[in-house]
Amino acid sequence: MSTAPIPWKHVRNVLVVFAPLWVGATIVFAFFGVSYSLLRRDVYSARQPLVVRNEATSSVDRMGRFSSQTELKAAQETILEMTQNPEVVAGALRQIGPRSGKPDSNWPSTEVIDSVANGKVNLLAPHGSEFGNTEVVYLQVKASDQQRALVFCEAMFDNLTEHLRNIRQVRADSVIRELTYARDQAEENLNEAADRMRVFEVQFSADLGELRNLNDAIAGDGTNRRTLEQTANELQIAELELEKLHSLHELLIAGSKNPDHLLVSGSDLLTLQPSLLRLKDGLIDAQITSSQLAANRTAKHPSVINARSTEQQIRKRMQEEASTVVQAMQPVLKLEQARVQRLTEKQNRLVQRLEALAAARTDYAKVDAEVNHRTTLLEEAERALAEAHASRTAALSTNLVAELGPPQVSENPIGPGGFLVTMGSATAGLLFGLGSVFLIAPGPNETRRGRRWTDFLQKGGRRAADQAAAAAVAETVPQGHTQAPRADRRQNR
Repeated sequence: MSTAPIPWKHVRNVLVVFAPLWVGATIVFAFFGVSYSLLRRDVYSARQPLVVRNEATSSVDRMGRFSSQTELKAAQETILEMTQNPEVVAGALRQIGPRSGKPDSNWPSTEVIDSVANGKVNLLAPHGSEFGNTEVVYLQVKASDQQRALVFCEAMFDNLTEHLRNIRQVRADSVIRELTYARDQAEENLNEAADRMRVFEVQFSADLGELRNLNDAIAGDGTNRRTLEQTANELQIAELELEKLHSLHELLIAGSKNPDHLLVSGSDLLTLQPSLLRLKDGLIDAQITSSQLAANRTAKHPSVINARSTEQQIRKRMQEEASTVVQAMQPVLKLEQARVQRLTEKQNRLVQRLEALAAARTDYAKVDAEVNHRTTLLEEAERALAEAHASRTAALSTNLVAELGPPQVSENPIGPGGFLVTMGSATAGLLFGLGSVFLIAPGPNETRRGRRWTDFLQKGGRRAADQAAAAAVAETVPQGHTQAPRADRRQNR
């Protein structure tokens, strides 16, 4: 099925008939465009390139660079919010004054501030990209002339940096209050733990080093333990000496009654008594001599009698010497017994002290670990508080937003020129007129109802008689019928 050709003649006729409509629409729209071009005010823009950095106190190793793109984006969005803040805009407007140059106590008004904040100030990323891709942003402002745009941009930058410093100061003050409270709490907790440790140290003041050695995993034996080992060795030696003296004492008592007991004893006991040892040797020699003489001579021989007499004298001398030594050993025995008792008591005291230290070691270790932990917390709180004070001091003197150059003012006004606006308006009017023409004009197969374009805007025709006849026909047509036949319409016309 082929498409019917376009009836260009019909199109031309329609355009000719409806020329007043589309020409009039074009003229009206062009008039509005010219009026807008003449009445509108030129708007110039100024752009200030800025670079955003992080606080150096928290990123010294990165030299002010942000650790992540998220942090950079958050910082730039914060600057955008402050750029459109009413206080920042109001401060900049008060700084540059009204456009008329006359002083006004009510300048700027709330409406002016809202209008400027919503449409004439903005913070843009380079080349229309998103925030967070680069540290460079542009502060853009709009004004009625180039000089005012330049001054307004500088005023916006000054007020923006001032309010950003105020934000940092307020944030630092809040952090300082929080960290000061945390520092005070840490110090209070440390003092409480130190008081409990002080109780242990006062209780074990003499053995404080030993108590700390027990708590130290890499420490060696303490003084008390070394003293205990030394005392135990001395006690063993003293007990051996006392036991030896008791044995010698018993031997001497028996020897004072019968010297033969001294003869059968070992020489190690008599080494403490050299005189008895010599008498023992002499008695043995006398007994040997007496036995030799008795073997060759009779019992009444003078030599035998002299030898036995010498033997008896030595025995008697040994008994006397043993009795004397027994009496002389009493002080020595008492001293040795006192020494053993003293060493025993010393050993018991050391054992009790070590047992007390061992019993208190667990509690002392807990308190010591708590003191060390709270000391670390206090040091961290003081370090964070010092950083917060440094950040607050830096907030009063430095800016995190720095300008990369002077503001850049546009040479031409923003938006299309007057000629372009007029031509655009005329084109819009022409399109509107043509659209209206083709909307109301009849098709190429419909019968014409008149020669003027206004005839097509009325239902019955241009004349009053035609309209009355059309109304009468409409009343006689039953409901549900749309229109009269074409023949009746031609007859009425």
